[in-house]
Amino acid sequence: MEELNTASTATVTHPKMNLSAIFAGWVVAVGVYGLLFTGGLAMGYTAFGSDAAVAAGGIGYGTAAWLILTWAGALFVGGMFASWFDGRDDTTMGTMHGLTVWGLFVTAGALMMAWRHPLYAMGSMTTDGATADANYFAARLKVAFVCILASLIAAAIGGWLGSNHIHRVYHLRTYARSSLR
Repeated sequence: MEELNTASTATVTHPKMNLSAIFAGWVVAVGVYGLLFTGGLAMGYTAFGSDAAVAAGGIGYGTAAWLILTWAGALFVGGMFASWFDGRDDTTMGTMHGLTVWGLFVTAGALMMAWRHPLYAMGSMTTDGATADANYFAARLKVAFVCILASLIAAAIGGWLGSNHIHRVYHLRTYARSSLR
């Protein structure tokens, strides 16, 4: 009896990331971040003046909360736009687009700060060049950690919402317009 060797010819298709949608979401996230950060600076300087930040010598709770909200809000919108620009009704890929926007945002920000000065990027130098107080340095690291963690969660949720729910609104609006004709 002859033995037949049958090989599977099924092709496996993997979902593809839309790099132009990710780049567009990153640009939107950077724009929203710049808008919110500049608005927060303007409100802070208007309320307290430029000498108050120097006199305080640290990060206040309001500043920390504003930084966290700025990062989370910017990356929520960036992740949502990236998955929306992708145009697929796939929540898994939408979440992945949001997370990729987050990774690009954090990496680009870290590289930009490190390019300025490696020690400045970590916040270990003061204006006179002396090593900063360990408590102040730890407080800045804690705020940075919470900003990055909150923005990770916000970007994933934004990507998930952008991929599924915005498309539903678009299709409902299109259906309503076509039925009115």
